[in-house]
Order: sequence, then C-alpha cells, then structure tokens
Amino acid sequence: MEVQVRLFATLRQQAGWSQQSLTLPNGATLRDALTEIDRRYPALSIGTRTFYAAVNQEYAKGEQMLCEGDEVAIFPPVSGGHSGRSTRKQGEGR
Repeated sequence: MEVQVRLFATLRQQAGWSQQSLTLPNGATLRDALTEIDRRYPALSIGTRTFYAAVNQEYAKGEQMLCEGDEVAIFPPVSGGHSGRSTRKQGEGR
C-alpha cells in the first residue's frame, strides 16, 4: 500500500523535502512507517527524537493501523508563545 508522508518545520528542513510517497506492506502500522522513514532517511533520526505524528490529521500512536492513501504527518514539538510578561513600557496606557 502507499501512504503520503509529510514533514513539517525542522524535519522538513533537514530532509530537504516536505512530502513523499512511502510504500508499505498491507497491515502496516504508524510505527512501521516511522521505522521505514528512519531506514531511508537516517539523518532525520526519527527513532531518537521527540516528535508528534498524525494520521489523516488526527494525532496517532505507533500502533495505529495504516490504510492505502493515508496521510502521515510528522512534526517536532512546538515551543514558545506568550511569556505572560507585558511588552508595554512603563507609563504607556492600556
């Protein structure tokens, strides 16, 4: 069966591609797909890094069964955001 793999953020930058087809045996799981990606693209170090995975735009775990045409998305955790501190200078109005 064939699934589409999409990489995001730093993973995409490291791989040099954002989307690839991946052929897997029928009955393959997300874990099988990740193992195959790690085998084909060892520089991504999928097996040793923290990341999130989704199948068809829903978060998934390794035992998730894959079907023909599924989309597997892999992305690193996102950090940052609002620190809770105001960026206003003292004396500025609200």
